Amino acid sequence: MGEPNCNFVEESVADAYESKAIARLQESGMRLTGPRRAVVRVLAETRKPLGAYQIKDRVGVAGGKIDVVSVYRILASLVECGLAHHVGIVDGYLACPASHSGGHQTEHLVCESCGCVEEVAIPQSALIEISVSGSRLGFLANQTRVEVLGRCSHCR
Repeated sequence: MGEPNCNFVEESVADAYESKAIARLQESGMRLTGPRRAVVRVLAETRKPLGAYQIKDRVGVAGGKIDVVSVYRILASLVECGLAHHVGIVDGYLACPASHSGGHQTEHLVCESCGCVEEVAIPQSALIEISVSGSRLGFLANQTRVEVLGRCSHCR
């Protein structure tokens, strides 16, 4: 049957992300190697977080060659540049559609059925409450990420 519509990424959207990522990497002084381009493209083509081995396999299916250590290094640089997120609840990496640098405050809505992810900004009021709660315990937050499991509209 294939992936539900919510995991489908239009080619124009994937192309736009790829162009943005390449420009951001160049601005950061990173070389645009074949493996780096291939990982960016794999991330651009899905809304489902992928693990390093899945990315390696997809690069191979597309005719490229990459080792998993290189995938991890590339993913780390993409996260640092704000071009990808690590979604811990599913231990996968996802293209970041927004235009911001790394370390921003995000909420990921993860479908437990199909695996698609929707990224939304965390409301300022929630960030304040989280900060206040942490402060009461002597905790100073540097970054806030929220991951919510549920079912997307396609899978309900």
